[in-house]
Amino acid sequence: MTARDAAIAELDRAVDGLGAGASAAELFAVVDVLDAQPSLRRSLSDPSASDDQRAGLARRLFGGKLGAESVAVIGEVVKAPWGTGQRMASALERQAVRLALKTAVDNGNLADVVAQLNSLAAAVSSSHELNAALRDRSYPVAAKQELIDRLIAGQALPATRTLASRAVKARRRNFTVTLQSYLEMAAGLLGTKIARVTVARPLDQARIDRLKAALEAQTGTPISIQIEVDPAVIGGLSVAIGDDVIESTVAGRLEQARRQLINL
Repeated sequence: MTARDAAIAELDRAVDGLGAGASAAELFAVVDVLDAQPSLRRSLSDPSASDDQRAGLARRLFGGKLGAESVAVIGEVVKAPWGTGQRMASALERQAVRLALKTAVDNGNLADVVAQLNSLAAAVSSSHELNAALRDRSYPVAAKQELIDRLIAGQALPATRTLASRAVKARRRNFTVTLQSYLEMAAGLLGTKIARVTVARPLDQARIDRLKAALEAQTGTPISIQIEVDPAVIGGLSVAIGDDVIESTVAGRLEQARRQLINL
């Protein structure tokens, strides 16, 4: 575990210890303010200030404007040594995502939210046009969010729509990778493992269900399937569960054959 991973785990425990009451919407709003104001990010992450000084500044800035529980979460975030304001903002957004997922747990629909986010990730992954639009830096964020909202409108739960909208901002490299980081947090809350499945063409739901059942029987653990469509694999599929990879793609077999020929 890296020092940053340890800091994140420690922050999770500290925030969990605060109890319920913080608002994901309020924390997301603060993240947007931090993203727009570099000087504020620097002040709240200033390594020359003590932990208590940074937390005190957060209370003065946001106390009375946000709920006390949300201010307490911000205080815990700014006390940690992130090194840069961007990392601090990312840490705060992570807590907002965790709160949105926990709200889904409390509502008894986290599994449905995960299924909807997985379906959205698969739809984006399989569409060159969607991928291109979401990666286009000249395309306004608000327009991208409207695009995603139209895609899932009428069927998505509130938590799904909130998280899909946040993922458009792509704090983790791109939309799909950001969405996958949300799904990893959800898997931790559900006590499941994530199987990342790469295929040449989209799988229908019946095949996904059979694959899920087979992987659960093999691992003895509940599995959440994430589908990525990559025509380069040609055929077959590749499954990654943590560090374990099951390679059964045509491209993989061709590469293995090529290496064997080179070694003759």
